[in-house]
Amino acid sequence: MKMDRMFSFFLALLIFSSSGCLAGEVDDFYGEDISPPISVNDFVLVDENGDTVSMSDFEGKVVVVAFLFTRCSDICPVVSANLAFVEQELGDLHGSSVQILTVTVDPWTDNASVLNNYAITRELGWPHLTGAVEDLEPVWMNFDVGLTTYDTDVDNDGVADGFDSCPDTPEGEEVDNNGCGKETQQPEGDVVTNHHPLDYWVDHTTGTIIVDKQMRQRVWWGDTDWNPELVLEDILSLVEEE
Repeated sequence: MKMDRMFSFFLALLIFSSSGCLAGEVDDFYGEDISPPISVNDFVLVDENGDTVSMSDFEGKVVVVAFLFTRCSDICPVVSANLAFVEQELGDLHGSSVQILTVTVDPWTDNASVLNNYAITRELGWPHLTGAVEDLEPVWMNFDVGLTTYDTDVDNDGVADGFDSCPDTPEGEEVDNNGCGKETQQPEGDVVTNHHPLDYWVDHTTGTIIVDKQMRQRVWWGDTDWNPELVLEDILSLVEEE
């Protein structure tokens, strides 16, 4: 009977160890735990300076990957600002152990020059990556980016519905960069701006993914769920992980 109990104990210990809990792996994150972890496939893309960047360049580091695009005027600038906060908080102590990457979901617009302007304007110091659609598609798939592009324009004013704040502009009326008629749809006191010819929109259902030192996706944060302090805690947990 005693031998049976000892065998059961060592069997339980073996199962517990194989789960990673005794190997120094964190399994309790503030963000959504990606379980089991998903291996990241290597890729080669181009940054905002026109230089090639591969994911394997950062093996051994914790990598924070965000999927954004420069024409996104709502959540994307917020995520970029949150990433800048994280980068600043990591500082010299942990900064060398962490790499932040932004990957575009709109390569049709976001070439290196556009991304360079986006990064400089917002004082963002990490690589912003783009490339040919055929190079980006495997990356989007690997990180489960639900990407849809469409060019619907229900009121035919030249501003895609995703950008259009006034989808019922009278036919033929000149519009501002929000897709609102300059004559009939302007709030009182607003300054009328010139039309911005945005002819398609991009939807993407993803967030920010934290990749561990072994190049595995471990934590997911939805774009609207971002809490910079807690994201930072999840990053540091993986930095300290053996």
